[in-house]
Amino acid sequence: MALIPLLFLLIENEDDRLFLENVYIQYHRLMYAQALQVLKQSQAAEDAVSDSLLSLAKKISLLRSFDCNKLRSYVVITVRHTAITRLNRGKREQLPGDAAFDEIAGAGHVDDRLLSQAGIEGVKEAIRALPSREKDLMLMKYFREMTEQEMADEMGIKPVSVRVHLSRARKHLAQLLKERGERL
Repeated sequence: MALIPLLFLLIENEDDRLFLENVYIQYHRLMYAQALQVLKQSQAAEDAVSDSLLSLAKKISLLRSFDCNKLRSYVVITVRHTAITRLNRGKREQLPGDAAFDEIAGAGHVDDRLLSQAGIEGVKEAIRALPSREKDLMLMKYFREMTEQEMADEMGIKPVSVRVHLSRARKHLAQLLKERGERL
């Protein structure tokens, strides 16, 4: 909570600082509740609120143009997206272990043809051998079950680019499995 008042001190324009303070005072409980709903941890939710305020501080002129209802909606959406981004970033930093891969295989999330013909161990090793971007895409698609739009937002690219990169990642995975002697 101590970071939030510091943020207000960084805003040079007095009117902008007062406006953002009022937004925070009016919506801080709602912001925290939204972040907590996504992140399920108090400290992470507070961090998401702080990050959201940083984002909102960059758009004060836009925020001033909104009526009360639209401002409330914009604040809620900003906090929710910030919390989801934090959650996804935390998941991305943790490469699934064997148990997670086994869970994927058991739930039928990965292409059944690859699993049944190449075997889960071969697929695990091949995914780990993929270049970073391809590995991330495969994990987002099959482990985290993200949509192309969510993947695009997280990676900072267009959804059509996600489809292209994902297609290349699948081809690369198939090639790696063939090179390792796995039948496809």
